[in-house]
Amino acid sequence: MAVNSRPVPESALVLKGPRGYLVFMVKLFFFSLLVSTTAWAQETWLVATLDWPPYVCSKCHRNGTAADALRRALATQGIIIEFVFYPWVQAQKNGGKKNFVGYFPSWEDEVLPGFTASKSLFSSPVIFVERKDKPLVWKDLKDLKGKTFAVTRGYGNTAEFNALIKNGDLKTITVLSEDSTLRRLVQGSVDGVLMDLRVAEYYLKNDFAKYADKIAINPKVVENKSLHMAFNQYHKTKKQKLDGITLKVPASF
Repeated sequence: MAVNSRPVPESALVLKGPRGYLVFMVKLFFFSLLVSTTAWAQETWLVATLDWPPYVCSKCHRNGTAADALRRALATQGIIIEFVFYPWVQAQKNGGKKNFVGYFPSWEDEVLPGFTASKSLFSSPVIFVERKDKPLVWKDLKDLKGKTFAVTRGYGNTAEFNALIKNGDLKTITVLSEDSTLRRLVQGSVDGVLMDLRVAEYYLKNDFAKYADKIAINPKVVENKSLHMAFNQYHKTKKQKLDGITLKVPASF
């Protein structure tokens, strides 16, 4: 009798016998793992932001120190974060669209209605930048009565600072960008600028280094604030993912 010596296809062996069943289950497991891992690694967060160096910056290395810290931390959860840069007011507006998860950064008291704040991600000491020939001498903000400050459009400043503006004790000139506030200070058209300490340090070491003889950081901190991600109504559940990770921030930041 002739014997068929052709090898039996592997597919015919997979479901025959305990060993074949085991091989099938192992293959199925690794295939499922591959599919789920690929899907897990493809979650992308689109975040509206502004140029606010050294935190976030379209021209800085890895988009700035805060952007880099967020990117590295979220990558451990298989999340890719992409930053889209706008003027601040437009960043807040676009951050509410469904294709964005929200906007970053935001002081907690600046998170707009309809948005949900993440946990505190970074500290943000608020200070004044002053003219060296006319330093700001103050113990309480009310001591600065009659002074004029340049502020950036859309920024929340601080509650006490805003109250003094409303009462007419302080005067302000509103401009579109942070560097514009400093240009006003260099020109002598204002007495000071309210801004984040690290942002001030960045500008004074870079764009405004040539004016080191004219402007400087006032040594007194106005208020210590915290920076948050503001999640919009469509993606507020993502807050739990960000709140559950630990950011590694460089000591020099």
